[in-house]
Amino acid sequence: MKEIIIIPHPTLRKEARLVTHVDKKLKSFISELEKTLNSKRNPRGVGLAAPQVDKLWRIFTINIDKIQSYINPRIVKKSNQLTFGPDENDPILEGCLSMPELYGPIPRHTWVDIEYQYIDGDKFSEKKVRLENFYARVFQHEIDHLDGILFTDYSLEYNLPVYKELSNNKYEEIDPTLLELF
Repeated sequence: MKEIIIIPHPTLRKEARLVTHVDKKLKSFISELEKTLNSKRNPRGVGLAAPQVDKLWRIFTINIDKIQSYINPRIVKKSNQLTFGPDENDPILEGCLSMPELYGPIPRHTWVDIEYQYIDGDKFSEKKVRLENFYARVFQHEIDHLDGILFTDYSLEYNLPVYKELSNNKYEEIDPTLLELF
């Protein structure tokens, strides 16, 4: 398993590089990334990007209904509508394995059309698909990691609260000036 780095580690602010070829090293890395995400508990993660394990490759893994890895993913089209989740009165609070115990409401596109590569034997194959709702939200969060963006950047940009998780599912808003340290 890989060690997940946390803020303010400098790799989290760098742009990841395209992956150009399939080899044993790449296959092994993806397997380890998937194992690392799959084993994460308290909190359980739904996504993990290569920069979060200190590797600047454009790869991430998502585990919602099943575990799936995306190589060189990109958003080719997105909805005009931004949302905080399905219930406007109860926004989804995003968290991040590289930002333990921090959560915040983040506006995300309701759907995204994506393209990505996956390993097909000893070569890459490409796939295009539309993701909606929670899956689209997670995908956008992971794409941000590949570009050196943290969810708290949106909190600063839109003047949104960020909460620190306390015990018993209680949260306390943190001072927004602390976000600038990340």
